[in-house]
Amino acid sequence: MSSINQLLKTEAIWQASQKKAQHPALSTGYAQLDKALHYSGWPQGAVSELLLSTHGTGEIRLISPLLAKLNRASGYICWINPPFLPHAPALVAQGLSLDKMVIVRAQSIDETTWAAQQAMRSGACAAVLTWLPQKTLNKQIRKLNLAAKDGNCWGIIFRDQSLQKHSSAAALRIVMRVNQGKFDHDKHELHIIKQHGGWNNQKICLDLFPEKINWTALAVNQWPSFSTTAQMIATNNKLDYYISAEKTHAQKNSTTEFQQTHPSSYH
Repeated sequence: MSSINQLLKTEAIWQASQKKAQHPALSTGYAQLDKALHYSGWPQGAVSELLLSTHGTGEIRLISPLLAKLNRASGYICWINPPFLPHAPALVAQGLSLDKMVIVRAQSIDETTWAAQQAMRSGACAAVLTWLPQKTLNKQIRKLNLAAKDGNCWGIIFRDQSLQKHSSAAALRIVMRVNQGKFDHDKHELHIIKQHGGWNNQKICLDLFPEKINWTALAVNQWPSFSTTAQMIATNNKLDYYISAEKTHAQKNSTTEFQQTHPSSYH
């Protein structure tokens, strides 16, 4: 019996009925989600996995409360292969400091996972966000989990939801879907499919964009930023198009490095 007790004390074994002090967690910023998670938040020193139907549907808003909190402490927030360039004004509006953001572009899966491992293990990053291709990659995710543990870093990987039936070494796995609510107000359903020590198959619904009640569906020519020059582009006058193109080129040269490349990219 004593040998069994010793075995149960090892970090490699967890018991579903017991919360362990050696598994610290970081609050998600959403009370309903914290309540559903066994350790009351994202697992610290481990990799969480968010499975998506498509990019840019609210995943950054979901993690922005934690990113803002980590951003106020020491350490960088590392973005590895994001599908869009993060939109600087949106990040600032969520309380994030741009001088602590690091964006890494990798050319292959091996480079991507290597960069993520180095960032997590370095001790210089408070959070590492990694976008992985539509492949199983269980061996690579296991290495990321070990690197997050070594560096006591919070890591999160973004993958396609078609991979939810495949095994993964991530400590927490959540499928995020956008459900159509009343009056076309989109709400996000989170389906917890794996968590250590807690119940799986829990589903909760979060309103990640409460401000959308004030949004108005307007045609593009009614946008406040739709200038006289832009209206001229809408005509068939090619001369007006070239004049506007020159102005647009000059404006792009004076903008910040972070630019919005997708209407909903990481708002």
